[in-house]
Amino acid sequence: MPTNNFKITYSDDLNPPADQIEFVNQNETTPGSEEGQYIYTMPSAFRFGHRTSFTNKAGLLIMVVGLLLLVGLVYVGFLIITKNPIFNFNPAPTNELVAVTSSMPTTTLTESSPTTSSEVIIDLSDPEQAYLQLRLQLDQALTLEDYLKAFIAGASRAKAQELTEQAAEINNLSESQKSSTLSISKSMLIPLEASDKITKEINGNQATLTITKADTGRVAIVTMLFEDGQWRLDNEHWQDEVTTSTTEVVAPEVSESSTATTTKELLIEDLNLDKDSDQDGLTDKEEALLGTKSDTADSDGDGYDDLTEIRSGYDPAGQGKLTNNRNLKLVEHGPWSVIVPASWTQQLGRDNSAIFRADDGQFIQLTILGKVASQDLASWYQEMFNVDADQVPEITTHGANEVVMSPDGLTYYLTKPGLDDLIALTYNPESNYLLSYNNIFHLMIDNLIIK
Repeated sequence: MPTNNFKITYSDDLNPPADQIEFVNQNETTPGSEEGQYIYTMPSAFRFGHRTSFTNKAGLLIMVVGLLLLVGLVYVGFLIITKNPIFNFNPAPTNELVAVTSSMPTTTLTESSPTTSSEVIIDLSDPEQAYLQLRLQLDQALTLEDYLKAFIAGASRAKAQELTEQAAEINNLSESQKSSTLSISKSMLIPLEASDKITKEINGNQATLTITKADTGRVAIVTMLFEDGQWRLDNEHWQDEVTTSTTEVVAPEVSESSTATTTKELLIEDLNLDKDSDQDGLTDKEEALLGTKSDTADSDGDGYDDLTEIRSGYDPAGQGKLTNNRNLKLVEHGPWSVIVPASWTQQLGRDNSAIFRADDGQFIQLTILGKVASQDLASWYQEMFNVDADQVPEITTHGANEVVMSPDGLTYYLTKPGLDDLIALTYNPESNYLLSYNNIFHLMIDNLIIK
């Protein structure tokens, strides 16, 4: 007969309490099983009810949310590693030069990021943009050939003819001469900043751009001519600049008969010393720069004249080394450092060049020139100036530097053994041909450090 002898328990205990046992009807029993049998299952508190569609959707939603969180964490981690901003609410910068209408009297020069000229969108029918485009191309030129090619393409017909004649001569130059010409030409380009102001005046096929430097107040007059459907550079003149055009390329005059002259011969034959009231060897302008007395040969009264102290590395205006002079400053830029007058203005180029300018317009220029690392200074000089070995001036040593003077006596070339470049220091006495800062020039040569 049927009996309720199947006992279902939800415990691992062989003798569970009565409240944990459920009896299930069973139609048939097996003889000898009167005491019932135990079937162990999951406790009722942990048993799931019937699955529903809602349960399935909730599980799927949790999986999707988890996957999205994982992707987000991977993305944030990537941005942190690459140091990119996670959120950027600023619009991406463009290289487009904004055209300025003729009704605007002044415009602000904006710098564009370094890029090739084909990536810069400009309007060559606007003289200001045509000029800025040419300056960009000249600044980015890597070789003298590229420099001249870009200049010819953006110059007026007359200017292009002059440059074409110069371009024909570069085949006769050595690689060192080409590198030197390129470095000097690019370093003579006056840097333009975003704060500089440009005004333009258009009169028929001629436009005049007036550039005013915000930092120094220097003014440039740029003449542009409209030819062949676009504006082209005809002339650029900075009011206190030595040359009539800061962007004009001048090929070096190389002659097999060139011989080096000493500084003394150069001073006697070509240049005159500026005023030296106390006849101590320092010009009055140098005395003012160094803080010494122009009417006393021994400004600090220590028994040594001012020039002797400078050449020995001591301060002529007081005690201690020359580097203690408060009227001098140390300038460090790229692979070099040098001592210069603190009152001089300086222009530091992106190619590690520099121009240090006095108030009267005279300046000392520093440029980097290339050479083969294994090439010594004497052989480089022979190649540079196309002279025989017996025409190479004496190679001297200033500290750790090897030094040689140019044929005109106004440029000194410095290097260290094993370097693949050298530094040229050039003194430009301006159009009055007065040597006002010759001792400052030699002070810089003696204290130039090549890293």
